[in-house]
Amino acid sequence: MNGNKIRRRIFIETTVCVVFVILSIFYHHIDKYITGITFIALTLLLPITFVAMIVFIISGLSRIFRNRRNLTLVFCLPTIIVLTTLIYSLFSPWRLDSENFESKVVMRACYEGTQNQSYILFRVDKSFEINSTGVFFSDFWYLGKWRQHGDTIFMIFDKEKPKIISDTVIIYKNYLIPIKQLRQVDSLNLFHRYFYLGYCKGLN
Repeated sequence: MNGNKIRRRIFIETTVCVVFVILSIFYHHIDKYITGITFIALTLLLPITFVAMIVFIISGLSRIFRNRRNLTLVFCLPTIIVLTTLIYSLFSPWRLDSENFESKVVMRACYEGTQNQSYILFRVDKSFEINSTGVFFSDFWYLGKWRQHGDTIFMIFDKEKPKIISDTVIIYKNYLIPIKQLRQVDSLNLFHRYFYLGYCKGLN
């Protein structure tokens, strides 16, 4: 393989790897802030670049095997770059994630419906985020500010709010109960209708 083809392979395969790594690192913020056709395009680009890297690995190893008697570092470089990217992305315990740039989470809660799931993250800087996912790849974010007084949490939503929670909730038996429903929750025994503190447990 001549020098121009090798340089072209290095450029193309490095570009695909860089795109995959950047999308992987910043996917939390892509999912959180980007909507519409741009979000769809970026989301589809992630598996496309991953599959492309698998193809590059297979074809690269095949080339290396066929030319094993005349190998040079430059010839192997595209495959080394892709292989390193895959190892980092799949196995490295030090993978970067843009969520780590955000304020620390001080409290979290989860809601599990029959066909949907949501979680709330309450952060040190008094911001919160609710991410709700469900059937047919539905994915919604609700953002705002929060404050706590005793066992009562007050939430001010930036825009709309989900129907499964109110803007004022009481922490009761490790559940977030809308204040208007607090009196009836024990008699109805419908705790499964509310957010519970902690990570999602896969109850449904």
